[in-house]
Amino acid sequence: MRTVLVVDDEPSVLFALSEGLADKRRGVQVITAENGRDAVGLLESERVDLVLTDLRMPEMDGFELLAYLRRNFAGVPVILMTALGSTETAGRLGTEGSFEYFTKPFDVAALKRKITEMLAASVKGRVENISLASFLQLLEMERKTCTLHVSSMGRRGDLFFRTGRLIDAESGDLRGQEAALEIVTWEHAMIEISDFCPPGEPVIERALHFLLMEGMRLKDEAEGSAAPSPVDQEPDEVLQAQVAAPSAASDLAEKIGESLKRARTIKGAAALLLGETATGAVLASTGDGAELGSAAALAVAQLLRQKQRVDEQLALGDPLQEILVTSAERYYLARPLGVGEDYFLLLILDRQRANLGRAQLDLVAIERDLVERVSS
Repeated sequence: MRTVLVVDDEPSVLFALSEGLADKRRGVQVITAENGRDAVGLLESERVDLVLTDLRMPEMDGFELLAYLRRNFAGVPVILMTALGSTETAGRLGTEGSFEYFTKPFDVAALKRKITEMLAASVKGRVENISLASFLQLLEMERKTCTLHVSSMGRRGDLFFRTGRLIDAESGDLRGQEAALEIVTWEHAMIEISDFCPPGEPVIERALHFLLMEGMRLKDEAEGSAAPSPVDQEPDEVLQAQVAAPSAASDLAEKIGESLKRARTIKGAAALLLGETATGAVLASTGDGAELGSAAALAVAQLLRQKQRVDEQLALGDPLQEILVTSAERYYLARPLGVGEDYFLLLILDRQRANLGRAQLDLVAIERDLVERVSS
């Protein structure tokens, strides 16, 4: 018999899943726990082949259970039950450390098919596959308040989250953003979580997304590899003037083409396009741009034309630097260019193959390269 452990604090959910998922014909039995603490007891006393868990529970919630599983039962596949849409969640986390997600209320028959598939494969969604970056983004999306204790290769550090926002960090003599940029790059990190965040004013002002990208850039730079420029640097104003200059059209097209070709090295990239914000027209592309990009470019252009109003309504202080649109099969990642954001880059990625975080950094690098080429 294969054993599925269902963890949820709602008795009605436990009952429904116990009845709906158990299948003696296929050799599947279901055991249940009302919180992470009870789940730990079952994991330590019985063989469990798959865990299906809610994230928000009393006593010991799904985040603490994930951290425990990662330390002690890394090979056990996991399915998360979340209030967020599965497409939204997977899109935000990217493919690295991917899990399966089901949104409440869900189709029990579809969940049963997925469990059967995962038990047969026993690979996708294993806790060992979740990266520290993915775990942090999960905390942010679910607005978790906690302290994360992270260790890796003799290093230790703490990350402090309040309602999903990273407000402070400590690692050795480092504090605040400097410590966070150090910790988020650690590989093979061990995670422990305390359901408490000490009081105090936020020390870190930058968003988690920025810290993850900037931390990766600094890590690449320290290792001596090619790294993109800082992600908060504005594009050179010369792009707008150069694109508008008819006399330089042939030379410019060649330079743009050379920059766009760099997308071929991005894992999972289907196409990269240079578009015009005012019309949505595709000015240049590489990959399957003509087939995939025209409609997407038009839609992105419409979003970018609304971007100023969004910036003002959100009152972020910093303008939005990119837009991510997620479909069932692809990511559409766009970055505005030029003084008046008259142009944009649109990267189309295969969701099954792409590493979204890495692709975001690569697109920033292509943006800088494009600006440098057209300004020379």
